[in-house]
Amino acid sequence: MQAVSLSGSLVKVYISGSLFTNVQSVNYTIDYGINEIGGVDSPFPQEVVPTRISVTGTISGLVIKGAGGLQGAGVTSKIIDVMNQSYVSIRIVDRHTDQNLLFVAQAMITNESVSVSAKGLARSSFGFKGIVPLQSGDLGQ
Repeated sequence: MQAVSLSGSLVKVYISGSLFTNVQSVNYTIDYGINEIGGVDSPFPQEVVPTRISVTGTISGLVIKGAGGLQGAGVTSKIIDVMNQSYVSIRIVDRHTDQNLLFVAQAMITNESVSVSAKGLARSSFGFKGIVPLQSGDLGQ
């Protein structure tokens, strides 16, 4: 079997089950929370162990005129209601195989940024933190 690289155009992003069409890039990091366990009277760790696994990431794309941004897409709550913001799910999928690259059933949006230049496109990005990052092997794919 010949290896085929995955390109950005072959990736789809779903947020809470809805295709997020204005995505231009996705970055995420899974931190396996590996910590050192020390011993008595030794400057060297005796072993390394997993502690807390977390996932953080950024999704960037274009601002779509009249769409209302993340609030309009139902991804975030109104600012005045941020204390009641609920989790969203984030699923990053290979367009051809429909295989999950990443699935996070519970994530929260941590920040949002918009950049508008005088002669360019308006771009937006948002960060997320999630619970239990599942990849294709975790999902039996």
